[in-house]
Formats: sequence, structure tokens, C-alpha cells
Amino acid sequence: MNFRMILRIQSQALLTFAVAALLPIAYELIHFKALDTSIFFVAAGIFAILTGIIFQRFGTGRFQRAPVTESAAAILMMYPMLAIFGCLPFMLTGWLSPLDAILEAVGDLTSAGLSLLPLEAPYLLKLWQSELMWLGSLMFLIMLVTVLPEVSGCFGISLSLQGGQNFSAIIGQMNLMSVRVIKVYVTLTLIGIAAFKLAGLNIWDSLLMAMRCISTGGGDFLPEYIAPEYENFYVEYAAIFVMLLACGNFLLYYRVIYTLIPPRLEFGFNYFTRLKQYFLRLRRTISGNAKLIFANEEVKVLYATVFFSMIILMFRAFTQDIYFDGNETFRSSLFHIVSFVSTTGITFVEDTADVHDFDKFFVFLMAVTGGCIGSVTGGFKIIRLIVLIKITAAEIKKTIHPRMMTAIHVGDVPVPMRTVGRILSFFFLALVTMFICAGLLSFTGKTFSESVAMSIACLSTVGKFPGLCDAESFRSLTALGKIFCMMILIVGRLEIFALLIAVAGIKIRRRKSDW
Repeated sequence: MNFRMILRIQSQALLTFAVAALLPIAYELIHFKALDTSIFFVAAGIFAILTGIIFQRFGTGRFQRAPVTESAAAILMMYPMLAIFGCLPFMLTGWLSPLDAILEAVGDLTSAGLSLLPLEAPYLLKLWQSELMWLGSLMFLIMLVTVLPEVSGCFGISLSLQGGQNFSAIIGQMNLMSVRVIKVYVTLTLIGIAAFKLAGLNIWDSLLMAMRCISTGGGDFLPEYIAPEYENFYVEYAAIFVMLLACGNFLLYYRVIYTLIPPRLEFGFNYFTRLKQYFLRLRRTISGNAKLIFANEEVKVLYATVFFSMIILMFRAFTQDIYFDGNETFRSSLFHIVSFVSTTGITFVEDTADVHDFDKFFVFLMAVTGGCIGSVTGGFKIIRLIVLIKITAAEIKKTIHPRMMTAIHVGDVPVPMRTVGRILSFFFLALVTMFICAGLLSFTGKTFSESVAMSIACLSTVGKFPGLCDAESFRSLTALGKIFCMMILIVGRLEIFALLIAVAGIKIRRRKSDW
């Protein structure tokens, strides 16, 4: 195994993490003109920089390709390593114990949003919590378009742009894809900030909520420490809009945004000619981009799922006289469906113990389903479910007509049988992992329903289910239970195959050394 490459990847992640520590420092300097609390973030940043420099020193070398085993090991090591540095502000300020602080950091970086911090915790820590969610989802997006296709064998990822996106293990191509996805992620975050700002929040609250929603990290939805005067339902609609953006395919977003970028500013007549050509092209591409998005089968199924699920929840609410205001019923149903299908897990239900069993089952189903495969959401992903449904339909047809030749398509793209087999393998391993994790969590004293809910909450990175498990469920775990939940969170974020490939690579290397 090439440990130099692994160290090089970890050093880049640590240096990026150190830059992220500047945001809470800037907040305290602007608002309090002091560095009383932010000294802990300075310490975490300096510690990350020194460790990153050491890793970079021993990880030097030229690498043209990213081998599968080294890639799997690197991404498995990245989240625990970043969690060690990310937990320092929570632990040094005394708001969380060391083990709870690490669990909180792992939950934030994997976008689960466990929210172990008390509601009365300082705003600065809540801002740091949101930034860890945002940074963790950014790391996942970069790995999604660079490392994960090689590690997981493109378990549906190759279908994410209707066959128009190529993945490569070559370092140069991976760097290019990383730059593209960072641009899209930052652009969508700015759109989210603008949406919350228009809804009435100040700039810092808008930034905090945009980072939580676009990263699908979730947590508490506008608790009292953010907006005591909260009476504005426009904020809920802004959250719905941003979470829907997070559900979408980021590779598809790049293709749309790239065609809307104007030419660079250059003085001279040539620039005006290019600008005129840009507006002519813009008029043609707007309609083309609309067709590209709405012709995508995965996107159509996503919106159809959200719409019909909202109708079902509204129907149940009206038949049982839960809401008498149509606007409130529509807003609440749509908010919770989008929150859990995006695996954000934000809820504003005050007493989750009184949630109807049908609603518990429905949000559970939405969280297991997840969003588009090119997004930061968790869950099984919609395009894989589409392939499974089409496999079932094809097998039924072949049973009736044994000589019939069937082919599975997603949109206009044929699905190779190799990808079909991998999706079936992934579905089987996901079910097995869920039951094993639930069984092991039941040893900690949790009930069967709570163990299953906590297992799914970690594997789908939704964090909690109303009426089934919440932050208190994770706080009350034993030390071994919390460590096990950290492992489930990382496996759920990166999918089980990353762990299997890394372990298999170590065994193969050991056998070769024995020879």
C-alpha cells in the first residue's frame, strides 16, 4: 500500500480544515472585538496546519493515478482524523465531554447532524457546527467525483449525468473535477444565503442555515437562540428551496451553471462581440438547460416522490383534523417530506413523542430513499431504486416470455449488466449492514425500534427520526455504543464498499508479503 499517497491526501484535507477555522474567528472579531472563545479555534487551526505540513513532508512524490486500495483507505481515514481536530472547540470550551465531542464532530462531518450540543451553547459553537457540516459535505462531493467511482465501481454514479460525465483515476482529471464541484457547491451556498436573507434573517443566521441545509447536515431548525422573534414562515420556504437544491445532482448543476457564465472582462471591441454572442447563446441554452433538467428521469422521480408524499401527508392531516389551516398543512407536509428525503432531518415539531405512527413510517421511508446520486444526501439514492424496479419488471416479462431479450435503460442511457450486478450487491450489503448494526446497538440497552431507527439514522446520515430517536438517544449510549455509532456514520457516508476494499487490500498485501 502506498502510504505516501495516503499522507498526501490527509495533508490536503487538514490544510483545508485549517482555513475553515478562520470563519468563527472572523465572527468573534467582528461582533465582540476580541478573541476570548476563538482562541480554541486558533489552537485547532494551528494544530491542523502543523500536522498537515508533517504529513505533506512525508507524503511527497509524483502520483499519476489513484489506486483503488489507497483511495479507499484514504477516505476512511479522513473523517476520523478531521473529527479529532474538529472536536477540540467543543471539548476545550467544556460544553461536551471528549467522547461526546468526537461523536458530535463525526456526526457533523458526515452531515448527520446529531446536535449533541445543548440549546444554550454559544452561537460561535453552533456556527462551527454548521461549518463542519458544510466542510464534510464538500469533502464528500470531491470524493464523489474523484475517488468513490474508483472505489465503489460506479454503483450508479456513472449514470448520474445521463452518460455525459466521465470519471478517471488520473490525478490531473481528478483535480479538474474537484475544481468544478467546488465551484458548484460554493455557488449553491451563496444562493442559499441569498434565499434566507430574503426571508428575513441577518447575514450570519443566513450563512448558518444555508450551510446546514445545503450540506444536509440539519440539526435544530431555528431554535430560540437564533431567532426569538421567529414568526416568519418565509424562512421555512427558504429552507425547503435550499434543501431541494441539496437533493439535486451536482454534476447536472455544473453542466447548467457552466453555460450561464458570461465571458471574462477584456477591453476592446472583441469583448463586446463576445458579449453579444454570449446573450445569443444564453437565449438558446436556457430552454436547453430546462429540458436537460426536467428530462432527467431521476429528477422527475424525485419531484414526483416529493409531490405525492406531500399529498398523502396532507390527506392524513385533514382526515384526522390535525390542521385546520390549509397553508399550514401544506407548509408542514412539504417541509418534512423535503427535510427527510434530503436526509437533512430538520424538524420543528415541538413534541416528537406525539408524532403519528404513519408519519414516523413515512419520514423513515423518505430517509431510506434519499435524493439524487450526484448529491450530498444519504440513503439508497433514487436512481438505484429506479434500476431495481426496472430489473424486477424485466424479470417478470422474461418469466412470461422466456425468449424475450430485455435491456434496462435510465432515460436514454443503457445500464450495463455489470452496474446492475453492483447495485444488487450494494442493496444486499446495505440491508445486511442495517440489521447487523441494529442488532449490535440493541446490546447497549436500546429497544428494538430505537435500535433500528438509530442504525438507519446513522447509515442514511439523517441523524434522527421524530418519535423514534433523537439527540438524547445518542447521548445515553455507552462509550462503546458511541464509538460504534461513529463507525456506522462513516460507513454510511462513504458506503460499505470503501471499508471492504480497504480491508481486502490489506489482506492481499499481507499475503503477497508472505510469499
